[in-house]
Amino acid sequence: MFLSNYVSRFSTSLLYYGLSLNVRGFGLNLYLTQFIFGLIEIPANLSALALNQHFGRRTCQSGYLLFGGAACLLIPAIPNDLPVVSTTIAVMGKFAGTASFTTAYVYTPELYPTILRQNGVGFNSACARVAGFLAPLFRLLDVYHYSIPMLIYGICPLIAGGLCWLLPETLNVQLQEHTTELKKPVNESTWNKHIAEQLTQELESEIKL
Repeated sequence: MFLSNYVSRFSTSLLYYGLSLNVRGFGLNLYLTQFIFGLIEIPANLSALALNQHFGRRTCQSGYLLFGGAACLLIPAIPNDLPVVSTTIAVMGKFAGTASFTTAYVYTPELYPTILRQNGVGFNSACARVAGFLAPLFRLLDVYHYSIPMLIYGICPLIAGGLCWLLPETLNVQLQEHTTELKKPVNESTWNKHIAEQLTQELESEIKL
């Protein structure tokens, strides 16, 4: 589960920064493209928060990554004389990358129990930062073929989008406190008896100390 989460956060960051730092590569005016890229983040963030509450975190995160990865794979197939089409697809990919980032900030803390949440979120953030500084370095691979960077930006999110389905859904689920959570039995009286026995054992251990 943790590996899927790390790959998801890495790919989210790679998708986001891979498109954000490539504003020159879509054929339109640099400043216009940058303005559109910044503007699209507003509806992306707002829609992500709404969709997360309706469809759940796992479905949204997987969908955003798959959609963003497909957009990156489609961009190299667009002819150079159609910059408007390339930029439109890139903006759609940026929308997915931004929404995926927003979802990750909500979803990641909910996946870890309380005793591991701080370290888990920190390690996920480290994975995202690694992708952040690798993203512009992948651009250098276009000296071998112009499509290689976009292929990397596209394939990684597609893999991560599939791995997201290995993660549990956390919408309307109580956050875990420990790594081994006690599951409540169906019978309420059995559950109360179990709690009483557990408290008795803890009290006896304290008395012995």
